[in-house]
Amino acid sequence: MRTRIRSVCLSFVCIAFAMPMFAPPDVSASKPGTRAEVFSALAQLPGGGTPFNVKIYINSYSTEQEGQRLHKLLLDGGPAALLKALGKAKSKGHIERDGTVSLYNFKFILSKPVAGGRHIYAVADRPIGFLEAYYNTRSRDYPFGILELDLKEGSNEKDKGEGTLIYAAKIKVLSGEKVEIENVTFAPIRLLAVREF
Repeated sequence: MRTRIRSVCLSFVCIAFAMPMFAPPDVSASKPGTRAEVFSALAQLPGGGTPFNVKIYINSYSTEQEGQRLHKLLLDGGPAALLKALGKAKSKGHIERDGTVSLYNFKFILSKPVAGGRHIYAVADRPIGFLEAYYNTRSRDYPFGILELDLKEGSNEKDKGEGTLIYAAKIKVLSGEKVEIENVTFAPIRLLAVREF
């Protein structure tokens, strides 16, 4: 069953792509310095099941100009143009299940300061698996991966919080600058006990 994502995730594209058009120049920076960041989290699949550990690696953040360009591409050329641009972009980070290869690479990552912490938004061009392509499954129509982390600064300046991962998403431009995000599954994957290393 398809579902529209809850409002906090629905705002992703507006925040991640549109916001750089009027945000201060340093909004794409996470913290002072350019060091890479690593987060661990407990991933809870929709409908229950045994949670599993994931790691999120962020090597760099996107610039204001990148956000403006992707925002314009999405509005002018639609999701196909955005997907093509992400496919050509270099990886800025990735997410992986502990002990396995990465699920996919994030091509756009934004860190937005908020009171007492920050929000991190990331988007990926999701690789289509062999079986998806062979059987031409419905999930092929959901080529984006979207991550959102809601972080508060903890002890030793290490951030903690929670988040969501939409493993397979479809992005639609409705009218003007209104954007809708649709998930292939009933609900996003919940990321619990997010902790910065």
